[in-house]
Amino acid sequence: MYGEKSDDEHKYRCIDHAMTAAFFKFGQLVSRHRIFFLLMPLVVAIVCVHGITCLTIQDDVVYLFTPTGSPGRADGEVFKTYFPSGDNETEFLPNRELIDRQTRGSIIVREKDDGDVLSTAAFREIAHLDELIRTFTFTSNYTDYSYSHVCQTWLHACHDNVLMSILRHQVEAMDHINLTFPFLPLPPPHEGRVFVGSQLGGVDLYPKTDVIKMARAMLLIYSVTRETREAEELAYEWEEHFIQEVDKFAESAEHIVISYETSFGLADEIGEASKRVIPLFVATFCMLVIFAVGSCIMRDWVQSKPWLGLIGVLSASLAIVSSIGFLSYCRVEFNELVSLMPFLIIGVGVDNMFIMIAGWRQLSIYLPVHERMGKTYSEAAVSITITNLTTILAFIIGASISLPAIRAFCIYAGVAMFFAYFYQITFFGACMAFTGEREAKNLHCYTCKKVVSKDESPNKLYMIFCAGGVPQQDSKCRKPEGHIIHPVMVLFRDYYGPFLMRKWVKLVAMGLFIAYLGGAIYGCMNIDQGLKLRNLARDGSPTWRFYKEYEDYFSDYGPVVSVGVTEQVDYWNQSAQDSLNETLAEIEGTHLFHGSEISVSWLRVYSQYLKAIFQTSEVDKDTFLTILQHRFLKDYRFKQFELDIAFEYAADNITAVDIKASRFLVTSRNMQSAMQKRDMMLEVREIAIESSFNIITFHPMFVVYDQYVGTIPNLFQTLGIAMACMMMVSLIMIPHPICAIFVTTCAISIDAAVIGYMSLWGVSLDTVSVINIILCIGFSVDFSAHITYSFVSAPDEEPNKRAIAALFAVGMPIAQGALSSMIALSPLATAPTYLFRTFFKTLFLAMSFGALHGLVFLPVILSFLGNIIPRKHAREEEVEVEKKDIDQCNIYINYMLEPPVIAAAPDNEFYVVETKISTV
Repeated sequence: MYGEKSDDEHKYRCIDHAMTAAFFKFGQLVSRHRIFFLLMPLVVAIVCVHGITCLTIQDDVVYLFTPTGSPGRADGEVFKTYFPSGDNETEFLPNRELIDRQTRGSIIVREKDDGDVLSTAAFREIAHLDELIRTFTFTSNYTDYSYSHVCQTWLHACHDNVLMSILRHQVEAMDHINLTFPFLPLPPPHEGRVFVGSQLGGVDLYPKTDVIKMARAMLLIYSVTRETREAEELAYEWEEHFIQEVDKFAESAEHIVISYETSFGLADEIGEASKRVIPLFVATFCMLVIFAVGSCIMRDWVQSKPWLGLIGVLSASLAIVSSIGFLSYCRVEFNELVSLMPFLIIGVGVDNMFIMIAGWRQLSIYLPVHERMGKTYSEAAVSITITNLTTILAFIIGASISLPAIRAFCIYAGVAMFFAYFYQITFFGACMAFTGEREAKNLHCYTCKKVVSKDESPNKLYMIFCAGGVPQQDSKCRKPEGHIIHPVMVLFRDYYGPFLMRKWVKLVAMGLFIAYLGGAIYGCMNIDQGLKLRNLARDGSPTWRFYKEYEDYFSDYGPVVSVGVTEQVDYWNQSAQDSLNETLAEIEGTHLFHGSEISVSWLRVYSQYLKAIFQTSEVDKDTFLTILQHRFLKDYRFKQFELDIAFEYAADNITAVDIKASRFLVTSRNMQSAMQKRDMMLEVREIAIESSFNIITFHPMFVVYDQYVGTIPNLFQTLGIAMACMMMVSLIMIPHPICAIFVTTCAISIDAAVIGYMSLWGVSLDTVSVINIILCIGFSVDFSAHITYSFVSAPDEEPNKRAIAALFAVGMPIAQGALSSMIALSPLATAPTYLFRTFFKTLFLAMSFGALHGLVFLPVILSFLGNIIPRKHAREEEVEVEKKDIDQCNIYINYMLEPPVIAAAPDNEFYVVETKISTV
């Protein structure tokens, strides 16, 4: 007779009892109708897999990795309504583009020994490369084309790189020419100077002069027009041939190293990275099969379950292909980040398998298969339900993040988790029932031939390779507990658990926990933010090198920001001119921007032009507009300003009657880190807001920089919502509120540690790491829920013994789950792409810290506080035993929800043995 339950315990466990009862009946149903539950999931999988034929891949980098609804997107659309964007304009200048992925070929050239690119030997090869790019031909629709046919023009000529246009004919004299920086005098008969700061990088000057001593890199841009459908097709063809010609030239170059980028370079890199995942996943699959099969093998050839280990991996694989097919039916686009999802799901799916097998192993083999299946489901399936529910909930919350790449990943991963759960309780459960039937008949796990127990083995060889199961004779029924305990479970019960419960070991564990938290806090205080474009490409690829070298050498003269006035202003009025100039000067005066020397202001230049004519810049409106339209902008020296002024025309659509919008250009400085870029964008926006005019500021990269603004606030908001939801789920489904508090606290601890230690491991807070931090919520609940629930369910009163019982019950599946996930992720550690390595690092930390909490920290903490946590009392059950032929040790049990285990004694008497330990 067991003690009665308190009212509080009934209150806390009402949902738990309902789920336990429901899954007990469902487990029996699966056992009795195992063929249906085996075939039905396979039919579902086949239907879903067909959807892969509808798969669409999204490779637009700007769309995927920039937040929807960002100010940058909205401002860009406003600019496009007023000013030509360069996307469909033949006459255009690159520094005024409003599209980030402009069609063009961009090249960064360095001297091979990191020397001077302006030396004669290096520049000679640069000049040959420039000539090659401007003259190579390609054939399209039986017509030959070259750069001159597809180039973006200015003043009816192909736009040229200023530095090359000046120095192209002075190659052999380069060692004897003194060049200045950042402005270079124009050669006679031209007057003035031209800005070349954005074309030369890594520049050293002679002391106290502006004369170049050495330049380590040169940037060359070749822009291509896309004004018509035909021109767009030609532009992409030219880019493809551009890559081929540059690659060929780079192989033979003796003095220079070349990296390049095109408008589709990053998209191609994303596609290539996704293809490279396939062999990595094959390696993951093979390693997990070996691990799963090896984990299910015992010295007993009847109770070994190698085929069940293989089926567990296949079940998780079915979930992966089913989710991809189903969401392809639903037209949810696939992207590079989603290609990481299989590594996650297959690891988690195998983890669920270990929980189910652990629950099965702890039950008496004398129970009929359907009863054993019911009991396994009543414990293990409840656990899997809780952990899968929390993980799916984390993905649902993650799908609310404004970054499309994260949204798509969370949708795919959430649906895959659902399929993994569905296949686990149906397909895998049916296979487990078949395995249970084989065990009940004492059949060998490989040959399915009937064998005898080790005690009845006729010889040593038979005992090693064939024997297993229970004795077939009365006199041999010597295992009253009715099951064979796995050696690893014995290790946790008899050695590891008692060792961990020693006082001095507990103190050491608590010291390690404090040190662990200290390292996490330190890392959180030093975390970096931002996804660098080069991290989307493969390591060492020309695109990767281009973006790295651009960051290294061309950050001094950063993005050229457009400052647009989007209202009608009395530009002819001196006070309006002064106010606009003051706003522009305020931007130029900040430490994040260069001064007026480098800025481009049509109003300043036009004011000087008017002063030269009228000795004043303040004239009447008609004079101001007439001279501006018909004289100033017609002068080739000032024609570039046509791109900066949006006129409002009269009915004849020729005569300008007002200026509806205009823009000015300011150049940022020292944009080396993501935080500097973010601060620059926010500061210029703040100045614009505080201005008395309607001003918006924009650069194509602002759309990317917007993710830096909301990363941390959005992350913590998402984490807060997720944690609250996790705690609600824990309160509802775990038997006591104190347990829910422990689970939530562990989740917070693990997430904080992942954020902190990933920064110490060189991982920034970016798109991929944000995904993984969201994942950590589900995984941290997983491990801590198992150990906490098992602690509550332990039959002992003394806290140390309850902790040891919990480790015995779930220590092995926790260790197996963590190891299986690490094995699944390990191939990504060698991937040549930052995104994949980051995925490995952050999830490796999550699994490591989750297992550390589940196997070390949490058992110790629970042993300290165990007296305030009520245990789950066993229920008094009436058991009727129908005696059958004792020679076959057949026992039939009138089985309720939580019965004691019944076993046969050698003297043909029956007795009750308390061996049940919950597994959640």
